[in-house]
Amino acid sequence: MAQLQVRQRGEVLRVVVLSRQLSIGRTPDNGLPLRDPSVAIRHAEITAESGALLLTDLTGGEAVTFVNGHRLAPNQPHRLEQGDEIQIGPFTLSFLADVTAAVTPTPSSGRVDVQGELRARPARSPLPTFPAEQPPRDGAALYTEFLPPFFQESEFLGRYLKIFEALWEPMQRRQDSIELHFDPRVAPPQVLGWMAGWLGIPLDPHWPEGRQRAWLREAITLYRWRGTRYGLTRALETVYGLTPVLREDTAQPHTLTLQLLDSPDGEDTASREAITQFIFMHAPAHVRVTVEFVEPSPPTSPTSDAAPPRDDSATGRRA
Repeated sequence: MAQLQVRQRGEVLRVVVLSRQLSIGRTPDNGLPLRDPSVAIRHAEITAESGALLLTDLTGGEAVTFVNGHRLAPNQPHRLEQGDEIQIGPFTLSFLADVTAAVTPTPSSGRVDVQGELRARPARSPLPTFPAEQPPRDGAALYTEFLPPFFQESEFLGRYLKIFEALWEPMQRRQDSIELHFDPRVAPPQVLGWMAGWLGIPLDPHWPEGRQRAWLREAITLYRWRGTRYGLTRALETVYGLTPVLREDTAQPHTLTLQLLDSPDGEDTASREAITQFIFMHAPAHVRVTVEFVEPSPPTSPTSDAAPPRDDSATGRRA
């Protein structure tokens, strides 16, 4: 019986028994969900073929998968051997073949369900937009190359054709790469607001450009998870770079408590009111939501005592 041992920072999170097929990705509908922004929605897949287990990277090069420190080529099956170490984002997956007894962690019997880990990520720098500005062309116009040699020697004709070149060449470059104008990663900044209106999603102009592009890229996928804990967590990670801790108490049904870091690193900080309003928009309508902001704990030293964190909360209920 083959197994995958999932570890993060040296801690064993879970042990998965491998069968004929196992999908690995960020969303909960995968057989092995790895909830981290660096993991793709459909990151990899393990399939059984001719008595062997094959690992295939499905990211197409957008994310990376390592096996024993070597990068796995996209869409190229790799045969897993005993003891292989698979690295996907911050997770390490150890392949264990011929395991007779599976050791699985026993779930706690507490009444409070806690999910997540407090983190803050700065916004990524946006990619260069397309089309890139072309430097001015010196000398004769480009269009003179399509004329007979006798007309190419005319200085006046070269300057005259430059007028049409200045008008038509930018449009030609745009048409040659029109599909890139619909890619949130590289589309011109002027297109982002129009694209958001076309998709019917809110786009706050006060968000940094990197966050706006990430939100446009993730929003359609997150429509499938709207009203779930994963959808709310991923929306906060995408827009504000904050990973919350979600707490549900079975003694108080239809309640949800979110704990967030108050002062994330980076320049894309947002007000508590903006973050709270965003949470109320994406939380389930029948759930009472409480938002708590916690200041990051300062580094402790042996000679000084750390000050206790300050908790401020906002409570709301969606109608």
